[in-house]
Amino acid sequence: MSAALAGAILIVYALLPTKNYYWDGVSFAQNIEQAGGLKSPIFWTSIIHPNHLIYNSIGYLVWHAVLSVGFHVRAIAVLQAMNMVAAAACAWLMHRLLLRTTGSPYLSSTLTLLFAFSAIFWKYATDADAYILSSLLLLAAFSVLITSVRPRPLLVGLLHVGAMLIHQLAFFFFPAAALGIFLKGGWKALWRYCVVAGGITLPAYYAGFWLEEGETNPADFLRWLTSHSPDVSFSFNLPRNLAITVSSYSRLFFGGTGHVLRFFGPFMLIAFVLLAIALTAWIVAMARYWGDLRLFDRLNWKSEPVRVAVMWLSVYFVFLFFWLPHNTFYKLFCLPAIIFIAATSLAQYRGPRRYRLALFVATMALANLALYIFPYSRPEYNQALRFATRMHPLWPSGTVVYYSEYTVDDWFIRYFNPQTIWKPMSPPNSMATFVNEAERDAESGQEVWVDTTAAAVMTANGTASHFDSTQQDNYPVHPIRFFRWNPNQH
Repeated sequence: MSAALAGAILIVYALLPTKNYYWDGVSFAQNIEQAGGLKSPIFWTSIIHPNHLIYNSIGYLVWHAVLSVGFHVRAIAVLQAMNMVAAAACAWLMHRLLLRTTGSPYLSSTLTLLFAFSAIFWKYATDADAYILSSLLLLAAFSVLITSVRPRPLLVGLLHVGAMLIHQLAFFFFPAAALGIFLKGGWKALWRYCVVAGGITLPAYYAGFWLEEGETNPADFLRWLTSHSPDVSFSFNLPRNLAITVSSYSRLFFGGTGHVLRFFGPFMLIAFVLLAIALTAWIVAMARYWGDLRLFDRLNWKSEPVRVAVMWLSVYFVFLFFWLPHNTFYKLFCLPAIIFIAATSLAQYRGPRRYRLALFVATMALANLALYIFPYSRPEYNQALRFATRMHPLWPSGTVVYYSEYTVDDWFIRYFNPQTIWKPMSPPNSMATFVNEAERDAESGQEVWVDTTAAAVMTANGTASHFDSTQQDNYPVHPIRFFRWNPNQH
């Protein structure tokens, strides 16, 4: 039953892969494809990143395995397929776990579908990022913690290590794992788990630091290990954080885009009709049988599995309350805990079955399909992808594109135009050096273009008169403009 349900979920994922890629996934795919082989001088700097140490390495190996059997696909498609399979495995594991702990096939199946078709999980199950694979290993570790008679510190430690090496945020599962190990095996088992988790993870990250940076200084290693984008930080504005957090956890289950009508057609019409039917049926069921709902008043908070799940959720909730609370996808690391706590609560209900949960899940899944997943699966939804596709016939092989700042739009446009060569304006403060280099490119027969950031520098330096054509896209987010540079244009 678990395998059949997971297989059906995988088919749904495969039918609607997202085209609204999160920028991380495009970056991963670009790094994998440009890494070359082990002898390449940029291999380790392309593959290793402190926030997700081995994810690119896994993607690199799988991509090359796919190429070796004759399937010539881009790395981003391989990463998406990896995540679809991992997400289906999450659903299989979740169903088995809930079936074992609740004893109810109905409850286990409906909550597994709630998990699998929640908005953010569904979206990232079809994207190219590292969250799903790391979450799978955390869910596996949690399953071992609460279903095994023995503490199993070695297995839990290895699963947690894998999750942390794929994404750093998996570290915050440590208190839940430590509690579960201690409750079953005491201090001795806890010590063994800590030795495994810390004794493998820290050296692995240190090795990654050495391979990427070529140095071993502990202070530099600490800075590398905790590195992040300069525009992100902790926020201690409590009212604002609370409002964002409440909104974020709701968006974890229900997603939507403001551009649904652009993709309206027969498929969307059917989805909206089914959504209206499911929503109406759920409202009627809730109104008729509201009085017999008693969910949390009988939750056994002294149960070891519940205590471990609550610890899991609490640690992530507190950390993510202050660290980037608007990043809903970070809540994927504690989504399995939310589902498990809900299952434990709902399992206490002993009244007649009214199918309210099934109707709620159907409503959520159809709403996400119509308002979120289907629009995101259309290539034209992604502005940068749409622009990149339009530029492909205008940029012959060997086209040189200059930039001053390598923006997220550039990542997308470069990745989906692999025939192009991208160069920084080097040095950016020397316009004469740039002009000489661009002239050499043009004299060698190459097309020369500049992005928005390079054009801004050229305009400020009075060399924008060399532009002889412009390609731009102004809708729906922000302008994307690229300019063709011609040294003979004045």
